[in-house]
Amino acid sequence: MAEYIKTGNIKLLFCFAIYLAWWVVGFNPWRPIRGLKSGWLLIPAVILGVLALYDIWQGLDFSIGLVPGIALVIGGIVSYVALLIISSRKLYRPVTSELFIIVLWTTVVLLEINTLVALGSIALWLGWILAALCLVGATVSIVCYLAFYAFDGMAAFIDGAIPLVLAGLMTGLITVCG
Repeated sequence: MAEYIKTGNIKLLFCFAIYLAWWVVGFNPWRPIRGLKSGWLLIPAVILGVLALYDIWQGLDFSIGLVPGIALVIGGIVSYVALLIISSRKLYRPVTSELFIIVLWTTVVLLEINTLVALGSIALWLGWILAALCLVGATVSIVCYLAFYAFDGMAAFIDGAIPLVLAGLMTGLITVCG
Protein backbone atom coordinates (compact mmCIF):
# COMPACT_ATOMS: atom_id res chain seq x y z
CA MET A 1 0.00 0.00 0.00
CA ALA A 2 2.76 2.44 0.92
CA GLU A 3 4.36 1.76 -2.46
CA TYR A 4 1.23 2.96 -4.29
CA ILE A 5 1.30 6.16 -2.25
CA LYS A 6 4.99 6.70 -3.04
CA THR A 7 4.47 6.05 -6.76
CA GLY A 8 1.47 8.39 -6.81
CA ASN A 9 3.40 11.09 -4.99
CA ILE A 10 6.27 10.88 -7.48
CA LYS A 11 3.76 11.40 -10.31
CA LEU A 12 2.24 14.25 -8.32
CA LEU A 13 5.66 15.89 -8.01
CA PHE A 14 5.98 15.84 -11.80
CA CYS A 15 2.43 17.21 -12.06
CA PHE A 16 3.35 20.10 -9.75
CA ALA A 17 6.57 20.75 -11.67
CA ILE A 18 4.69 21.00 -14.97
CA TYR A 19 1.94 23.12 -13.40
CA LEU A 20 4.61 25.44 -11.97
CA ALA A 21 6.30 25.61 -15.39
CA TRP A 22 2.95 26.64 -16.87
CA TRP A 23 2.58 29.28 -14.17
CA VAL A 24 6.08 30.64 -14.81
CA VAL A 25 5.54 30.78 -18.57
CA GLY A 26 1.94 31.97 -18.59
CA PHE A 27 1.95 34.41 -15.68
CA ASN A 28 5.45 35.80 -15.63
CA PRO A 29 5.11 39.54 -15.20
CA TRP A 30 7.66 40.47 -17.86
CA ARG A 31 6.64 38.43 -20.90
CA PRO A 32 3.72 36.12 -20.25
CA ILE A 33 2.95 33.57 -22.92
CA ARG A 34 -0.80 33.10 -22.94
CA GLY A 35 -3.26 30.82 -24.66
CA LEU A 36 -2.30 27.52 -26.24
CA LYS A 37 1.35 28.53 -26.38
CA SER A 38 1.53 27.86 -22.65
CA GLY A 39 -1.83 26.24 -21.94
CA TRP A 40 -0.82 22.95 -23.52
CA LEU A 41 1.33 22.37 -20.41
CA LEU A 42 -1.85 21.85 -18.44
CA ILE A 43 -2.62 18.68 -20.43
CA PRO A 44 0.30 16.58 -19.09
CA ALA A 45 -0.17 18.19 -15.65
CA VAL A 46 -3.81 17.08 -15.50
CA ILE A 47 -2.99 13.59 -16.84
CA LEU A 48 -0.21 13.13 -14.28
CA GLY A 49 -2.47 14.47 -11.54
CA VAL A 50 -5.23 11.98 -12.37
CA LEU A 51 -2.75 9.10 -12.63
CA ALA A 52 -1.17 10.16 -9.32
CA LEU A 53 -4.56 10.25 -7.58
CA TYR A 54 -5.38 6.80 -8.97
CA ASP A 55 -2.15 5.35 -7.57
CA ILE A 56 -2.55 7.09 -4.22
CA TRP A 57 -6.17 5.97 -3.97
CA GLN A 58 -5.05 2.34 -4.39
CA GLY A 59 -2.64 2.77 -1.49
CA LEU A 60 -5.10 4.31 0.93
CA ASP A 61 -6.86 2.24 3.56
CA PHE A 62 -9.97 3.91 4.93
CA SER A 63 -10.52 1.26 7.62
CA ILE A 64 -7.28 1.85 9.53
CA GLY A 65 -5.57 4.84 11.01
CA LEU A 66 -6.00 7.30 13.83
CA VAL A 67 -8.95 8.93 12.11
CA PRO A 68 -11.52 7.06 10.02
CA GLY A 69 -10.74 7.81 6.38
CA ILE A 70 -14.34 8.67 5.63
CA ALA A 71 -14.20 11.38 8.33
CA LEU A 72 -11.25 12.97 6.52
CA VAL A 73 -13.13 12.82 3.21
CA ILE A 74 -16.25 14.37 4.74
CA GLY A 75 -14.04 17.00 6.39
CA GLY A 76 -12.54 17.82 3.00
CA ILE A 77 -15.96 18.17 1.39
CA VAL A 78 -17.31 20.35 4.21
CA SER A 79 -14.14 22.48 4.14
CA TYR A 80 -14.45 22.98 0.39
CA VAL A 81 -18.10 24.00 0.56
CA ALA A 82 -17.46 26.37 3.49
CA LEU A 83 -14.43 27.95 1.81
CA LEU A 84 -16.33 28.24 -1.46
CA ILE A 85 -19.21 30.06 0.21
CA ILE A 86 -16.99 32.30 2.32
CA SER A 87 -14.62 33.19 -0.51
CA SER A 88 -17.25 33.79 -3.17
CA ARG A 89 -20.21 35.20 -1.26
CA LYS A 90 -18.58 36.94 1.69
CA LEU A 91 -15.21 37.96 0.25
CA TYR A 92 -16.38 38.28 -3.37
CA ARG A 93 -13.37 36.35 -4.67
CA PRO A 94 -13.94 34.81 -8.13
CA VAL A 95 -14.12 31.03 -7.87
CA THR A 96 -11.29 29.19 -9.63
CA SER A 97 -10.16 25.58 -9.73
CA GLU A 98 -7.29 26.34 -7.34
CA LEU A 99 -9.56 26.28 -4.30
CA PHE A 100 -10.74 22.78 -5.21
CA ILE A 101 -7.15 21.68 -5.89
CA ILE A 102 -5.88 23.02 -2.56
CA VAL A 103 -8.64 21.30 -0.56
CA LEU A 104 -8.34 18.06 -2.55
CA TRP A 105 -4.55 18.00 -2.08
CA THR A 106 -4.88 18.67 1.66
CA THR A 107 -7.46 15.92 2.09
CA VAL A 108 -5.38 13.41 0.12
CA VAL A 109 -2.23 14.25 2.10
CA LEU A 110 -4.04 13.78 5.41
CA LEU A 111 -5.40 10.44 4.14
CA GLU A 112 -1.88 9.42 3.11
CA ILE A 113 -0.41 10.33 6.49
CA ASN A 114 -3.23 8.50 8.27
CA THR A 115 -2.61 5.35 6.23
CA LEU A 116 1.20 5.50 6.48
CA VAL A 117 1.03 5.84 10.29
CA ALA A 118 -1.43 2.94 10.52
CA LEU A 119 0.82 0.77 8.34
CA GLY A 120 3.85 1.62 10.44
CA SER A 121 5.60 3.21 7.45
CA ILE A 122 6.05 6.39 9.49
CA ALA A 123 6.12 6.87 13.24
CA LEU A 124 3.16 8.43 15.00
CA TRP A 125 5.17 11.49 16.09
CA LEU A 126 6.29 12.04 12.49
CA GLY A 127 2.71 11.66 11.30
CA TRP A 128 1.61 14.44 13.65
CA ILE A 129 4.43 16.70 12.44
CA LEU A 130 3.59 16.01 8.79
CA ALA A 131 -0.12 16.62 9.42
CA ALA A 132 0.68 19.93 11.14
CA LEU A 133 2.96 20.97 8.26
CA CYS A 134 0.23 20.01 5.78
CA LEU A 135 -2.34 22.15 7.58
CA VAL A 136 0.06 25.10 7.80
CA GLY A 137 0.78 24.74 4.07
CA ALA A 138 -2.93 24.51 3.30
CA THR A 139 -3.65 27.60 5.39
CA VAL A 140 -0.92 29.60 3.64
CA SER A 141 -2.23 28.37 0.28
CA ILE A 142 -5.80 29.46 1.10
CA VAL A 143 -4.53 32.88 2.20
CA CYS A 144 -2.64 33.17 -1.11
CA TYR A 145 -5.76 32.05 -3.00
CA LEU A 146 -7.88 34.69 -1.26
CA ALA A 147 -5.27 37.44 -1.71
CA PHE A 148 -4.37 36.78 -5.35
CA TYR A 149 -6.66 39.34 -7.00
CA ALA A 150 -5.48 42.06 -4.63
CA PHE A 151 -2.05 41.90 -6.27
CA ASP A 152 -0.66 42.51 -9.71
CA GLY A 153 2.69 42.10 -11.41
CA MET A 154 5.42 40.30 -9.51
CA ALA A 155 3.40 40.17 -6.26
CA ALA A 156 0.57 38.26 -8.00
CA PHE A 157 3.07 36.00 -9.74
CA ILE A 158 4.76 35.05 -6.44
CA ASP A 159 1.44 34.76 -4.59
CA GLY A 160 0.16 32.32 -7.21
CA ALA A 161 3.33 30.23 -7.14
CA ILE A 162 3.51 29.81 -3.36
CA PRO A 163 0.77 27.13 -3.10
CA LEU A 164 2.40 25.08 -5.86
CA VAL A 165 5.80 25.26 -4.22
CA LEU A 166 4.38 24.38 -0.80
CA ALA A 167 2.41 21.42 -2.19
CA GLY A 168 5.50 20.18 -3.99
CA LEU A 169 7.68 20.49 -0.89
CA MET A 170 5.11 18.73 1.30
CA THR A 171 4.52 15.96 -1.22
CA GLY A 172 8.28 15.47 -1.56
CA LEU A 173 8.65 15.31 2.21
CA ILE A 174 5.96 12.66 2.54
CA THR A 175 7.53 10.69 -0.31
CA VAL A 176 10.92 10.70 1.44
CA CYS A 177 9.47 9.93 4.88
CA GLY A 178 7.01 7.25 3.81
